[in-house]
This record gives sequence, C-alpha cells and structure tokens, in this order.
Amino acid sequence: MTDPSKILVIRLSSLGDILHTLPAVSGLRASFPDARIDWLVGKPAAFLLSAVRGIDAVHIFDKAAVFPSPFRRDSRYPLRNLIRRLRAEQYDFSIDFQGLLKTAFLGFMSGAATRIGFPKSLVRESPAHWFYHRTPVKPGKAVHVIELNRLLAGCTGHEIAPAAFDFVTDEKDARYVDSLIEKEALHNFIVINPGGGWPSKIWKPEYFGQLADRIQRELNFQVVVTTGPGEESLYEALAAHCRGKRPIHFQISFLQLIPLLRKARLMIGGDTGPLHLACALNTAVVGIYGPTCPVRNGPWGNNDEAVVHTLPCSLCYKRTCPADNACMDIPVDEVFAAVTRRLEKPI
Repeated sequence: MTDPSKILVIRLSSLGDILHTLPAVSGLRASFPDARIDWLVGKPAAFLLSAVRGIDAVHIFDKAAVFPSPFRRDSRYPLRNLIRRLRAEQYDFSIDFQGLLKTAFLGFMSGAATRIGFPKSLVRESPAHWFYHRTPVKPGKAVHVIELNRLLAGCTGHEIAPAAFDFVTDEKDARYVDSLIEKEALHNFIVINPGGGWPSKIWKPEYFGQLADRIQRELNFQVVVTTGPGEESLYEALAAHCRGKRPIHFQISFLQLIPLLRKARLMIGGDTGPLHLACALNTAVVGIYGPTCPVRNGPWGNNDEAVVHTLPCSLCYKRTCPADNACMDIPVDEVFAAVTRRLEKPI
C-alpha cells in the first residue's frame, strides 16, 4: 500500500476533544513522517493548534460567517473559499474525528480520495456515516475516546501506535507565568480549575473551597485556582469556604496553563479542557465526573484518579440537569481521598 502524501484531519471543536485527537494525529505523523498533515478546525479553537507541533497547515472553519444564514449570498463566500482551498490540496485521506453532518460534509467537499469516519453507531449525527468510504469496527466494550481516535486513524491501512507529542510554549506566556510563580513564591503547588464547559459538569464551588482548605492545612501544599474569562465569581465562592488562607488566584489564558501545569504537582478539575491539557502534559490529575463517563472521557494516565457517583441518571451526557446536578454532589471526603492516593503514586 502506498503511503499517503497528504492527510486532512477534521476536528472543529472543543478544546478537550481536540486534545483527545492529538495522540492519533501524532501516531499518523510517526507512521507517515513524510506526509503533509493539515487540520480543519473551528475558529474559536484554532489558537490551540498554534501550540501543537507536527501540523503543517491549519484551515479555519468560521461558523459565525456561515451560520445561521448559510443561504445568504455573503455567507456563501467564506465557505466557498474554504472548500476551494481544501480541494486544491488534493488530499489522499480526510479523517473526520467529530462525526457531525457538517464535518462529514466538509470532508466530502474537500475532494479527498478516501474519506474516513466513525460507523453509524459512533457518530454524533447519524447521517454523517453516509459520507465515509472507510469506518472502523466498533469495539466490543467501552474504551477511551483516545483509543477510538487511534482506531479511526488506523483506517488509513496502518496500525497507529502510541506516539509522543509536545506543545510549543510561547516565550512571552512562559515569562508571564514564571513571574506569577515568583511573585507568589510557589514551589510545591496543586492547581484547581473549578470551571466547566457545561453547567452539569461543575462541582460545587463551596466543595472546591473546602477541598482547597484541606489540601493546604492537611497536606501542606500551596493551592492555585485558575479561572477563565467570566469565572471570577467561581473563585470568590470557592475562597469564601476556605477557613484558613485563601488560595492563590491566577486568571490566565488557556495556553498560559501550559507552563503553569508543567510545574504543578497535581491538577484537580471536572471533565474540561484544562483537565485534559494537564493529562496531555503528563501532569498528575484527579478528575471529578458525573454526566460524562470517565472510562470514555476520563484522565489519560494509568495512575490518575477519577471520582464519579453512579446514579440512575448518571452518564447522561446532558449539558444541563433537571435534578440540580445530583450526580455531581460528590462529598469532599471522596475527592480528598483521591487526591491523597494520587499524590502517593508515581507521576
């Protein structure tokens, strides 16, 4: 079988899902070192790929420019220009790691000689599988999404072995984070990220505050709480439930988390992009799960911990919860025990 010369990876969002795709893409790079590997990504997540090594070109799908009026004349120009650029590359393979109708359609419109995607039972939108030439066999048991992505990449005809990948750290970001670490005299610290892309994934801020307090008092670690734009209230609610010293608060960008997490002893959070970034950086992790399954979306490392309560309504994969996030009502004692166990294991 002739090795491909050009491969188009399609994964538009989200940050966590893009991070879950990186091991498969790194495996493709290792299997086809001379191939051109490009990535089609949504505009909001494109910044992450600027920090990923081994990608030759990034094509941006600007959803806001096309929807909600795709049939308006001015909305058709960005899509038409994108398709023209994709078709000009004459890809040997397009690999749709997202399984949406629009991503399958974009693979079709790219003109790739062979289109690869998940089977009907694994795509998020059923009609997407109509657009694929090759699909993998669904595993007989639940596996992590990283393994599903490697299985999909294997439809190129080559076994995709695990391959290391790395991030490019912006020097300005690294210097800024170093200045924060120096200012706070951090030397042995744990990062807590209390946010979440879905309301249903968020552990109560007061629980995070009680956890941070116990980590500082009983384990003698410094605690850094990281938040993104608009999440200031999460930190304030968390800090209000610390009986002792308030944890340190860093409001930094997603890419600035890279140099911070590289120096952290442990990261604690829900099923979010920052948690999966920590996994990608081989930082020790404790994940807190409720609406999503840790077998499929949990921490990557063998020694990492995932705390989950199994209720009849758990693992629903719903963004909002009519039961007031009952599956995320996990006692602080359970998460603290998981933190203690993880700190005792090798990194």
